[in-house]
Amino acid sequence: MTPLNKPVTRKTNSTVRDRGVVRNLVVTIFPNGAVGLRPERTQQTEIVTLDSIYALAIKQRVARERAEKLAKKKARLHV
Repeated sequence: MTPLNKPVTRKTNSTVRDRGVVRNLVVTIFPNGAVGLRPERTQQTEIVTLDSIYALAIKQRVARERAEKLAKKKARLHV
């Protein structure tokens, strides 16, 4: 893989509502292992570390699996 030596910024196709205006989301990947998110044509960037993003992804997957398991259990009880 190519090492990341300088920040890379890209505009996404997904949109976000910012102060009542729908804008595209701009993502910046920093070499120190952080990701910056901001609405297009704004300067306020929210910076999140990659390890916190990974931990959040794990928590969401586990919660989704638990909810699916609970829904199956409820379906069996009500049949």
